[in-house]
Amino acid sequence: MQKTKRLSRSIILSFLLLGTVITLLLGLSLVAALKTIEINILDEILHAELKRFQQQGNDAQKSGFSHSRSTIVIYSALPDETDTIPEYLRKLPRGIHDVTYNGRDYRVLVEDIGDARYAIKFDDTSIHKRELEFIRLVGLCAFITLLIAFIFGWRMAHYVISPIRRLAYQVMAFKNQPGEVLDLSEFGNDEIGVLAHKLQHYHQQLQQLLSREKEFASNVSHELRTPVTSISMAAEVLATKKDLSAAEHERIQRIQRAAGEMSELIETFLVLAQLHNEPTDIGTHEMEPIVRKVIEQQRVWLGNKPVEVVVEENDRLAVSAPSGILSVLVANLVRNAFRYTERGSVVVTLEPDQFTVTDTGVGIDPVMQAQIFKGYAVYNPNNSDRVRLGLSIVQRICEHYNWTISVESTKGRGSRFTVKGLGRERG
Repeated sequence: MQKTKRLSRSIILSFLLLGTVITLLLGLSLVAALKTIEINILDEILHAELKRFQQQGNDAQKSGFSHSRSTIVIYSALPDETDTIPEYLRKLPRGIHDVTYNGRDYRVLVEDIGDARYAIKFDDTSIHKRELEFIRLVGLCAFITLLIAFIFGWRMAHYVISPIRRLAYQVMAFKNQPGEVLDLSEFGNDEIGVLAHKLQHYHQQLQQLLSREKEFASNVSHELRTPVTSISMAAEVLATKKDLSAAEHERIQRIQRAAGEMSELIETFLVLAQLHNEPTDIGTHEMEPIVRKVIEQQRVWLGNKPVEVVVEENDRLAVSAPSGILSVLVANLVRNAFRYTERGSVVVTLEPDQFTVTDTGVGIDPVMQAQIFKGYAVYNPNNSDRVRLGLSIVQRICEHYNWTISVESTKGRGSRFTVKGLGRERG
């Protein structure tokens, strides 16, 4: 079964992302608010202590005077006697500072009032410890929030995605066989149920269309094969007459070419009908004899043109596909090479897992290279010839068997068509 990106995982990740964003915003906001309140309170305490200290009297103006409380120490000094202030505070400019000394954290206010300098420090080590504890608590709450978001997201995803998953599994299990239906009893009367009924309806319509297409292609191909064979045989009989003029020979050859094109078109219709109705045991076929047989069948397109045809087998290539399918695949590529090569060579190269058809023909315009596999695309803009259904059929065969086809072409120098993945199992 094809691996898919689980929708439930996306829902769970969405809940986790939402929980993470909310938790981060809330946690950062709380920490920022705590820090702001802490700084404002400490600054107010420092200024209040300085004001109260000044109001105590003249002793506050004496150099070297200090006052100490449990968490607050106040130093004062005159301009010429600043040594009485501790060295780690002495060079601080006016204002409020955060200082760490001997493993302790301090909030320090430095102020000049009159001739005296004051340094007031507040030991906020314990506050910082409480702050770290608060941050850890916020982190724990964030983890719990994310865990709740994950559990809630998982349960919601299971509840919402369960019917969608069942529908997806049923659709992926389809093998495009007649009579396949969805088990609609698994779905309720909701949007998923409506979707399941619509899929069932469109699937049945598609099966009917495919069935009619295969039946039409098979019937028309068989009905047309008999008259075309009669025309070909009659043309061959006429061509054996010895008293024909050159103009009459040309007309008979045109009839033979037209009959050949019609036979190839009929074979193409049969191939399209077989793509969806091929036998289970298709066997493995060597490509080298198939290629040589196809080349002999398609030589009529070369006529008397000075074109050398070469088959290079660099390694054994065996493919698991019906021989008729492989013949049509090779024939369409070889026929195009023969039709559009006036001189030079056509080389078919067999390699492990791929084969290549290279010609020295007219080449393909770069603008048209993306269009040539769509059917009836103009191959050579300088004349009215068209690719017809050939390369479109090649593309459909490659897609059906999980192969890939690519083209490299230079206008006026030739083209190279490569079919890869011939040893790859169908997906």
